[in-house]
Amino acid sequence: MLDLHIHTHATPHHASWEPEQLVATARAQGLTVLAATDHNTVASVAALLAAGARHGIRVVSGVEIDSAFGGKLWHTLVYGADPAAPALVALCAAVFARNAADAQRLCTDLPTLGFQLTGLEALGRAPNVAEVATVLARQNRLPGRVPGEGDEEAGIRYLLTELRGAYRPVGADEVIAVAHSLGAVAVLAHPGRRKGVYAVPAEAADIKALAEAGLDGLEVYYPTHSAAQVALYNELAARYGLLVSGGSDSHHPNQPLAALAPELATVLGRLG
Repeated sequence: MLDLHIHTHATPHHASWEPEQLVATARAQGLTVLAATDHNTVASVAALLAAGARHGIRVVSGVEIDSAFGGKLWHTLVYGADPAAPALVALCAAVFARNAADAQRLCTDLPTLGFQLTGLEALGRAPNVAEVATVLARQNRLPGRVPGEGDEEAGIRYLLTELRGAYRPVGADEVIAVAHSLGAVAVLAHPGRRKGVYAVPAEAADIKALAEAGLDGLEVYYPTHSAAQVALYNELAARYGLLVSGGSDSHHPNQPLAALAPELATVLGRLG
């Protein structure tokens, strides 16, 4: 049994699994394969690999990259890359560097475009794009805002669709290219999850476009996916020749690990 989507304490601010604790728990629950997929960092992969070797658990090197494609934000999982590969390390660093640079530029440019943008100095540090977007939506009437939309979601969507080039997150196509250059695979995480602008259920057109950009697989099996979504994404994976993966997205010991049957995870074959 396996779980290919887990976050350790290396995921900034909101995960607490320690590598040794995670592997021991997985072993006790009968798992044989797991993956470390921290957000935009491979900092825990080496420790997890070492713990896996001690406990007889196969650990797949992984990372979950914050990315964008087609005017939407997606999380793209990369499996099987050497965690020390310079191209992968640079990709992870680019997520943070671009966000910081774009936030700084937005703070300068948005007021010149007539937008009110005040109060960010109260943070006492440089804001990130999400914080700028929240203030943008809260203090301005944004054309096309959807009723009931949260400030952060509305602001990010406006930046992505109406002020193109103002926010330049790493593209999913860039993630795919780096993955392929390292002999790794790129998988779209939780395509059916809804969590504001950061997780919009993927439609068939999104999957088709990402497949054409070189996407290797879909995370079909995910805790919040309904039976209908699992059926849909399995069908789309078959239609576009995509691998199938799955995982718990567990961030803490109080969040259960997955126990996916290996025959369902066709991504394992590609990973050897």
